[in-house]
Amino acid sequence: MPPVIRQLTAPHAVLLEEPRAGVPQTSEMIRGEVFHVLEERDGWLQVENGFDGHVGWLPPGTPQGDPVLPTHRVRALRADLHPAPTHKAPPVGTLSFGSLVRLDGRAENGWVGVGDGLWLFGAWLEPADAAPARDPVATALRFLETPYVWGGRSAFGIDCSGLVLTAMAAAGVVSHHSSGLQRKDDRLGAWISDDGRDVAFAYGDIVFFPGHVGLMLDEAHLLHATVFTMSVVVEPLADVVARAETINGVRRPG
Repeated sequence: MPPVIRQLTAPHAVLLEEPRAGVPQTSEMIRGEVFHVLEERDGWLQVENGFDGHVGWLPPGTPQGDPVLPTHRVRALRADLHPAPTHKAPPVGTLSFGSLVRLDGRAENGWVGVGDGLWLFGAWLEPADAAPARDPVATALRFLETPYVWGGRSAFGIDCSGLVLTAMAAAGVVSHHSSGLQRKDDRLGAWISDDGRDVAFAYGDIVFFPGHVGLMLDEAHLLHATVFTMSVVVEPLADVVARAETINGVRRPG
């Protein structure tokens, strides 16, 4: 039988490692992403996210629908959904950076309709086929102070590999939601060191540690999502190395 293909209509949804509550989140999907249904167990769906190929279990009742071609992408870090085309209408939901929407043709005073009677401020959007961003570090910097969430990859919460995945994907390079798999992924750039020794670190270098990853902001500072502060922060690389004990790889994106 042909695979069942669905599209997330909720602002975001967790993917869990097993089909039951209380187990770790392994990744996250955001509005508009298309997924393949691999298996169903008592309302739980094992799905493969079409965005990055991540497989996990989607909780029962997660809002979804038949796929529709998106027209626009959210370029703001967060974009509130309003029930009327005015800032005075209290928001009823929020979309994360990278969410995909289809405009329904309504437009009023800079606001655009996205279905279900809801509105987004038009300046928060870009065409779905817009050219990739040139600078992944600039994208990652927008997530400063975002809460750390294991398995997160949105403006609601993000982890170390989710930050790198999101930043690089905005630049047109989609990798994995796993620091271990990112370490092995040549799409993320040339491998320049096994241990970081004698490396003249540069803006944008991707630095790997056991179970962790971050982006260099300059020759001495790392931008990363960390449980040490439970947030996205910039820290001296030396401090991160002292906690992690070792660097186990460096990639330099082209």
